[in-house]
Amino acid sequence: MIENEDQQQKKNELNEKSNKEKPKEKKYYGKLLIFLIIIAIIIEYYVFVYEIIIKNLKKKNIKVLITLLIIFHILIILLIISFIKTMTTRPGDIPLYWGFYIGDDDIKRKRYCLICNVFKPERSHHCSVCNSCVLNMDHHCPWVDNCIGFYNRKFFMQLLFYVFCITFFIDFSVAYFVYEIINDIINKRLKYSDIFHAGIILVSYSFIFVFSFIFLAFFKFHIQLVLNNSTTIESLDKEHQVENEKFNIGIKENWVQVFGNNCCLWLLPLDLDSGKPIGDGLTWKIRENLNSLNSYGSNFNEGPNARNSNNPIEMNNFNNNNFATSPISPTNFNSNEQDKV
Repeated sequence: MIENEDQQQKKNELNEKSNKEKPKEKKYYGKLLIFLIIIAIIIEYYVFVYEIIIKNLKKKNIKVLITLLIIFHILIILLIISFIKTMTTRPGDIPLYWGFYIGDDDIKRKRYCLICNVFKPERSHHCSVCNSCVLNMDHHCPWVDNCIGFYNRKFFMQLLFYVFCITFFIDFSVAYFVYEIINDIINKRLKYSDIFHAGIILVSYSFIFVFSFIFLAFFKFHIQLVLNNSTTIESLDKEHQVENEKFNIGIKENWVQVFGNNCCLWLLPLDLDSGKPIGDGLTWKIRENLNSLNSYGSNFNEGPNARNSNNPIEMNNFNNNNFATSPISPTNFNSNEQDKV
């Protein structure tokens, strides 16, 4: 118990050190983007709630407007919670002294980060922005000023889902109001006092409409990654694409691995145990009898220890990982430049 507390304290000290060493321009860049997102949310909230709903309560069907208002608030609340959870949840830190203990398999010592001075588990990478190694790193997202990794990827996907929902909800629910404004402009019925009201609705709606379809491609890309049990970094690593396919264990298991076993929590940004990702981010369940990986052995079980070191193709032949031959001396290891995302 005391040992675990000491390790946690040392881990916290390392996190504080990495935050202090983060370049100032990178710190402020992430904060600036978050500030811009908050401003955008406030503007869209004002336009929808006040300019569209409240100002039309006496002119339109009140029941319809109230229904739209309730749906909008449910979506915006879930979006904000997902945003905060994605931003504040640590993506996944490598356990202190992982791979250093006597008796640890040699495979744990195949990848070493000279910046963090830790052995990197499979699918973990070093982020140059956060200045730390991240478990199952997907990418660094400047819009939340945080890395997307093993422990916050669910919240990130929920954030994308609610952004998708609220943008298309606005597209369809505001379309009639925009039609009326355009019709008034064409027929010259727009009053001088309504110019600001009409202008802010048209500008806001145009932004949301264009953004929603651009964002759709981004959302579809990340859904596909989850269903394939892949990450943005792995999808860009064409050299090891065949090898990375072994993590694809089926759509259902891939999905549960990120979102947890409790389907009731798949859409709720909560930290309940049944809604947490499956596993520890260190070892991975992988496909068995993958035809395209016969050269590495056909019987896979779980995690990096499942690779057979007796195979003619050794792990240190993969140039991308800069594997060392000695598991004892960390100085023999080279930092993986591709990990500096």
